[in-house]
Amino acid sequence: MVTGATGFIGQRLVERLVARGDDVACVVRSSSQTVALERLGVRLVRAPLEEATGLLQAYRAAFDGNPVEVVHHLAGRVHGRTLAEFLAVNERGTAAVCEAATALPTPPVVIVVSSLAAVGPSAPGMPHDETTTCRPISLYGQSKLAAERAARRWAGKAPISIVRPPLVFGPGDRDGLMLFKAIRALGIHFVPQLQGLPLSLIYADDLVAALLAVAERGERCRDSVAADPQSAPNDSRGVYFAADPVDSSYAQIGRMAAAALERRVWVLCRRKYPLLPAALAGDFYGWFTGKPVVLGSDKLREASASGWLCRSEKIVSMLGWAPAAPAAQRYRETAQWYREAGWL
Repeated sequence: MVTGATGFIGQRLVERLVARGDDVACVVRSSSQTVALERLGVRLVRAPLEEATGLLQAYRAAFDGNPVEVVHHLAGRVHGRTLAEFLAVNERGTAAVCEAATALPTPPVVIVVSSLAAVGPSAPGMPHDETTTCRPISLYGQSKLAAERAARRWAGKAPISIVRPPLVFGPGDRDGLMLFKAIRALGIHFVPQLQGLPLSLIYADDLVAALLAVAERGERCRDSVAADPQSAPNDSRGVYFAADPVDSSYAQIGRMAAAALERRVWVLCRRKYPLLPAALAGDFYGWFTGKPVVLGSDKLREASASGWLCRSEKIVSMLGWAPAAPAAQRYRETAQWYREAGWL
């Protein structure tokens, strides 16, 4: 069972599951565009993702009464205007997915896809690991931490694990497409800080491999309603980072994308102030129209942080996971996919 299957990571996961012969069902909203999923021949179950009762019915109906073995929960909100908007999807949706799973006779393994944003930015020279105390700085990050807490509340009744990816890129990523288009059109890559914004990243297919590894043989979160990652050293049991082992930066991402496009690029590392008017304009547009925006003050806060680095030694040593190819090669593959799909 997969939620968030219409997103670019979710679709890559579904493609992988179908390719290996799994019976796959996807919980989708009534408004979701499902043409790509229909082509894959998976089962589609329409249900509200924030209501445990509706999800329980979806679980029971998905496989004609046969048990659900694994739930990959990827559905979430990435762009929003207020914390309440983020929490309504990210926290409530995670709670509902886990609660519904516990109501089944044999609760399935639940893999909750969180984010490095739930932990917050890394200090210079100090990448995060699973024991780092969580201090999110964005509304999105706060909502993903709330989602983790919601999942932990059900950990005693269902086998639950949490995976925290950093920046994800790959085929189907429309946010990443904007970077490629800007470099191709202008030959300029703007970085909103002088240090180049150190960060970790992961290719979508490598993240899919990590999710499958955790589902099959990963450890599970503790039965601990009191587990509060913000008030004490984080209980790392059942939690995994999954990232490329080579640290990168937003500046380096621009260079890799330019190389993939065979285009020269001018990387401009400046303080955040040139983007501040655009972020404030985005905030105003969001409030005026009621629509989420890609660039607002919340996203600028993340972009101007000290860094977003994490380590994946735990999943590597415990589960034998590792990215299948270097990031530079993956950027070439992504650019090629964009071209073949007609996006570039």
